Amino acid sequence: MALCRPLLAFAIVLAGVGLAAWGFAAYLRSHPAATGAEVVAVAGGLGLIAALLGALAVRQVGKARLRDLGERLSRMQRDPTALDVHSLPGSIRTLGHQIDEFAAFQRETVERQKRTIEILQKEQQLAEITLQSMMGRADSEEGQSHSLVQRRAAGDSALGGPAREMIGRLTPTFGWLAATPALQKFLGCTIVELNNRSIFDLVHREDEPAVRAAFEKALRQGEAHSIEFRLQLRSGGERHVQIDVLTRYTPDGKPLHLRCHFQDVTERVRSNRELRSRTEQLAQANDRLQRINRDLERLKESYRDLYHNAPVLYFSLDVSGRFASCNETMLKALGYTREDLHEQPYVHVLTELSRKDYIKRPDAFQRSGEVEAQWVKKDGTAIDVWIRTTPVLDADGRFLRSRSAAQEVTERNRLADALRAQAEELQETNERLQRINRELDDFTYVVSHDLKEPLRTLQAFSNFLAEDYADKLGAEGKEFIEHLIQASKRLGVLIDDLLTLSRAGRVLNTQQTFDLGEIVNTVRSDLVSLIQRKNAQLILDGSLPVAAGDPQRIAQLLTNLISNGLKYNTSAHPEVHIGWRKPLPTDAGPGHAPSGGRASQYNGDAPRPGDETGKVEIYVRDNGIGIDPRYHEQIFGIFRRLHLPEEYEGTGAGLAICKKIVEAHGGRIWVESQPGQGATFCFTLPQSPPPAGTSRPVMRRRSTMVHADSQS
Repeated sequence: MALCRPLLAFAIVLAGVGLAAWGFAAYLRSHPAATGAEVVAVAGGLGLIAALLGALAVRQVGKARLRDLGERLSRMQRDPTALDVHSLPGSIRTLGHQIDEFAAFQRETVERQKRTIEILQKEQQLAEITLQSMMGRADSEEGQSHSLVQRRAAGDSALGGPAREMIGRLTPTFGWLAATPALQKFLGCTIVELNNRSIFDLVHREDEPAVRAAFEKALRQGEAHSIEFRLQLRSGGERHVQIDVLTRYTPDGKPLHLRCHFQDVTERVRSNRELRSRTEQLAQANDRLQRINRDLERLKESYRDLYHNAPVLYFSLDVSGRFASCNETMLKALGYTREDLHEQPYVHVLTELSRKDYIKRPDAFQRSGEVEAQWVKKDGTAIDVWIRTTPVLDADGRFLRSRSAAQEVTERNRLADALRAQAEELQETNERLQRINRELDDFTYVVSHDLKEPLRTLQAFSNFLAEDYADKLGAEGKEFIEHLIQASKRLGVLIDDLLTLSRAGRVLNTQQTFDLGEIVNTVRSDLVSLIQRKNAQLILDGSLPVAAGDPQRIAQLLTNLISNGLKYNTSAHPEVHIGWRKPLPTDAGPGHAPSGGRASQYNGDAPRPGDETGKVEIYVRDNGIGIDPRYHEQIFGIFRRLHLPEEYEGTGAGLAICKKIVEAHGGRIWVESQPGQGATFCFTLPQSPPPAGTSRPVMRRRSTMVHADSQS
């Protein structure tokens, strides 16, 4: 029975196929002109009929097998041991195995589909989030906050709506998931450009560590607020933002995403920065102001100390002539207290005489000027004061008060009176000295004239005796007469030297400028006989400068020095050098000048110390016998001789006359010498300055000599 059912089904299928083939052939015969499409349609229809018949047959066979299998399963349920799989027909056993394998395959497929569905659900959720972001719904998610629900209930239009808020979502790895249009516009990037990028691509590099730490804290704790950092926008600009972060989790507690609310705080940061800058500037200005105030306070105290303790008597008088203020120095000087003088009239401190002068000029302190007055101290002592006043005026030029500074001049006036008395006494003394000098001049002239008159008589009669009675006097008488003649000659020279010495200390002529070279030429002419007799040379070491003084006295000075250089000279060829140099300071003293031929190196205009003295130094150097340093000061004394009259003629007054002449010109004279090495006499004279607007010609070094055969 089981075998007949498949055969019956197969026969039904074959019958259907045959019937379809017969029908198709009959159609072709009845419609020979049919198109290909019609043929295909007929064939398809016949095939479909055959298939339906076959399917019907298979279905019937399957139903029969299923009923048989159901009966077997029912028996197995009632008695599982009653069913033997091997007793089942072969086709049923094969179908059972197939069913088991199919069931196992279906179970595995279901598990895979469940896992795939879970993955697809997650992907769908992410896709929905992305889609919502692209549609401007980045804040649309499950479990909205209470404030958001209330805001939406009140209407988004009232607050600008979520589309105007800058809200974004980040993955747990801080990549972009979604962003509202406002945030996209702020960043300058679309959501497509932001997806799969990290937010740290836009965070300023210096702020990245702090922002990353804040996000990690939000992942751990669920939220983080008031995170401020800088964003580098796509346009290249930089903006400061503040974000609040909330973390969303899956049911199993895993972070799903970070919801970030952005707020642009650039203006606030800029304002805060400017505020901090202005605060710092204000603090600095405040510090400077405090320093200035402290300095002003110190300055005020310094001025106060200076005002009250200055060595000057400061005071002020008001419009009524009363004391408005005064310093401590004035109070100490007068012995009053501040209460004694405050608002007291100025005449309170004046003597009777000064009070009368002040009453005559009550406005003396209302204008600038200087006055002298006498003040009375508290103990009744009067003092002299010198007062200088400056008035203080208001904007309209009206007098407010005086500012006066007084200085006690009692001692100065006393000294001035003493000086005036001494000046008058000195004037009287000077007049007496002038009278005495005139009397001395008259006396000197009279004495020299009266002494020379008997001396000339003595010399004349001595000569008469020597000429007329020499043969009668004998040898001894002649010797006596010769001694008498020589003594009278020396006495005459001595009287002349005394007269010269008395006049040498005074400059007879008015001081004038003169050329020393011309003076030397005059002296050379006067001494030409002595120069020729001594076979000597007078040498000028360069041109001599212009000096100021009495040329006659200077000629006498040079004559004495040159004649001494020739007289005290045992050389076969005596030489006298005359030159000049700028003087050394006075404290250099004698001995600074070079000796020998080196003196000429100081001629000319080379600057040397002592130029400010306005003097020129002249030297007269010879190659004579020299002078022992022990006698360098002694030789300038009157009638001081180092040799006997038999050795060298003279009275010993020549150098004393030289000293008088030099000192009368305000100079000094000294000698530099060693025995046997000649002598150098140096003296200083006032140097005449060149006329204004002219330059003094440079003196070229040259030497001029006056030989023994010179005639001038």
